[in-house]
Amino acid sequence: MNCSGCLNIITDPDSMVTCSKCRVSFHNSCVASSLEGIVKDQTTWMCPACKPKRGNADGTPVRTSNPLKLAHEPNVTVRSKKGVAAASPVNMETDGPVTSIEVRSIIRSEIAALTKHLNETLAQYVNKELKSIKAEIEQVKESMNFMNDKYEEIKSDISTKFMAIHELQKENEQLKIAFKDMNLRLDVMEQQSRSSNVEIQCLPEHKGENLVSTVMNIGKVISCSIAESNIHRVTRIAKLNASSNRPKSIIVQFNSPRIRDSFLAASIKFNKNKKPEDRLNSSLIGIGGKRENVYIVDHLSPKNKSLHAAARLKAKELSYRYVWVRKGRIYMRKTEDSDYIYIKDTDMLGRLV
Repeated sequence: MNCSGCLNIITDPDSMVTCSKCRVSFHNSCVASSLEGIVKDQTTWMCPACKPKRGNADGTPVRTSNPLKLAHEPNVTVRSKKGVAAASPVNMETDGPVTSIEVRSIIRSEIAALTKHLNETLAQYVNKELKSIKAEIEQVKESMNFMNDKYEEIKSDISTKFMAIHELQKENEQLKIAFKDMNLRLDVMEQQSRSSNVEIQCLPEHKGENLVSTVMNIGKVISCSIAESNIHRVTRIAKLNASSNRPKSIIVQFNSPRIRDSFLAASIKFNKNKKPEDRLNSSLIGIGGKRENVYIVDHLSPKNKSLHAAARLKAKELSYRYVWVRKGRIYMRKTEDSDYIYIKDTDMLGRLV
């Protein structure tokens, strides 16, 4: 059981006293007089609440106003005969002693009031803060909704643009194929337009030269009879590299591919199995000055001319012995016994081993 004075548990039955009237128990120390030390007659003892009031003349000790100091304070608290309100001040001269029940009631009342005040204060503070937080959350929600709308709009635009890009990629691939095909056809047509032409390289230039007579003289040297009527046009062309010391090449356009083929075959036959110094040169043609070797080759289109130059470099790199041109087409052969290779483009050069 608990002591009705200090409210602590009574652990030792010998150290307690029980009211003979209301049977409420107390610690001896909570009701003992500071002079008497202990209650003398416990069988007839009554607690302050049950004991007849005689202005406290009997000297019965009671708890002080502070329950935590009851065992150490000699002062006696009193209460009025009609009872004291929970929050009313106690007048020790006119009021009677305060019981433990009244003390507990006062404490509970004070705690309840303090708790109510604390709850109200906390509620006001929390409501105020929550209102501010709620406003901020609403602003964040509005911002998020705006951003989400923009995101969906951008996402839709990107999806549309991706579809357009995909279509453009497909169209671009088709255009690439068509462009490559057109380039190939154009190269073929451009080379075919040169089917009656030959190119004479490294022939020295002279003022007042007669290129028609020069071509006819070359025909006599290589044993290919060429009449003036067989030559449709002859002219020198500009050099690709203006800083080069080589003379401008001569383009001869014959009346037919047959005459061109005869002229070209005769030049190849003339140079075959001859030493470099005995091959076709300027002195044999009747041009004075330093002797220069003269070369008669197919008149290639710009693309085929670049491809022929690349093929010669590749042949030197891979030790291919033969590189030649026949009717505008470029061929390579590694040895005399190996098969020839028709070089269509630079991709084929890259695959050579």
